[in-house]
Amino acid sequence: MPLQHLVVVVPGIGGSVLQTSDGAPHWDAHRRRLLGALARPARLGLDETPELRPVDVLPDITVAGPFVVPGYGRLVRRIVHHFGDVRIDTARPGQPPDTGADVLLFPYDFRLGVRHAAERLRSEIAARLGDLHTTARHRRVIVVAHSMGGLVARHWLGPGGGAPFCKALITLGTPHRGAPKALDVLVNGLPVGPVRLAGLTRVLRTWPSVYELLPRYPALADPDGVDPLYPHQWDADPAFAVRAKAAFEVHRDIETAWTRLAGTPQRPLLTAVFSRGHGTLQHGLLTSSGITVTKEAAPWLPNPTWHGDGTVPAISAIPIDAGTDLNARHVVTERHLALASTAAVVDLLAEHEGEPLTAVRGDTPDGPWLGLDLDEAAPAGRPVPFRVTLHGTQADERTRVRFRYRTAGDRTAAPAPWREAVRATDGSSWHAVLDSLPAGACHLEVSATGVPDVDRLTTGDTVAVIATDDSEYEQ
Repeated sequence: MPLQHLVVVVPGIGGSVLQTSDGAPHWDAHRRRLLGALARPARLGLDETPELRPVDVLPDITVAGPFVVPGYGRLVRRIVHHFGDVRIDTARPGQPPDTGADVLLFPYDFRLGVRHAAERLRSEIAARLGDLHTTARHRRVIVVAHSMGGLVARHWLGPGGGAPFCKALITLGTPHRGAPKALDVLVNGLPVGPVRLAGLTRVLRTWPSVYELLPRYPALADPDGVDPLYPHQWDADPAFAVRAKAAFEVHRDIETAWTRLAGTPQRPLLTAVFSRGHGTLQHGLLTSSGITVTKEAAPWLPNPTWHGDGTVPAISAIPIDAGTDLNARHVVTERHLALASTAAVVDLLAEHEGEPLTAVRGDTPDGPWLGLDLDEAAPAGRPVPFRVTLHGTQADERTRVRFRYRTAGDRTAAPAPWREAVRATDGSSWHAVLDSLPAGACHLEVSATGVPDVDRLTTGDTVAVIATDDSEYEQ
């Protein structure tokens, strides 16, 4: 069955290829240029390069200095494989639109924030629908948006007035209510294991987009027992508070517009695809020296056992205006970056195109799964601890967890031998340590065997292993 709608793919932060105005690559999949973010972090700053041209989406999960950034090639391949004869267009500034395309890839300068990207999205979609009759433009678009891309899409659809043109929005690990990880980066610095990267932290503190990823719920516990605070209510750093308040208003604008759409025929169908069970930063604790961000569940927030996808807490991946509607939720088991290409997207697109499929909705995966607690970045030459937890069933005496990993950029190289993880006293989790690793990418694979009902489960992720430079890091 061919696609009957224009499917628009909106990537997350870091997922777009950026160039200077004269065409020089600035942020792409080339390892040397990505590592340049460490050597010259100011090149990503808005002072040195106030505007970069977005020319493509990154095809694969890539290590970019201390970041592991998402890729969207596998998502596109899934769509092409399922629907066939798919014409793909990429929204590049100054390039004429392909009005006959089935899939539109929408890269954007992810530093500049949600409003800026949403305005460009409005313009690009208008250019592709402009020649259609008014009736044909109605409900013509389906948006698939990963991470921050979901906020961009929601701003276009709500405050930007794009709702009448959109049939459905599928968000993948979008921090609709923000992510405490952004709080940790902005307040304490970009972490690489036990150290904080000073130069890039200074740059990230100038990006509106990072503030727009802050929690928009009370996420700060006060030791004096008063009610928890919103990030913008923390007044120890006035400059931070001003930027955080501006970001909070962006979220409020989105939620206000979507609340007005509720119950109207203009409201697009929304499905929030999210993940549970992986170790994820949850909230901050106010201390005499600042804020400590922890993976422990906040006692004043709902669903304390849900955890998240490793980056976005599960409760944050569901919009406030979605309420308790289980049909607006679709839970999967992938971690945050892998959510960008989850197979659930094709099932949901097929539903919207009228194929006789019924996607599983609700808050729980349809079978057991493995949760992974693993840092996104680690210093080279130091051991990297991690933890694996079995969810959805009880382990028994047969259940074993093993792991192996492959380093550097050569995916054809043989991985290290399988090793056994150590079972914890709780009986449902295991801990292990990766050896001291060389700088580059480390691809971890975890396998659990002897799992009741399903026998075998797998999970994994990529770690950015960084060669530390004391002049660039702060303790």
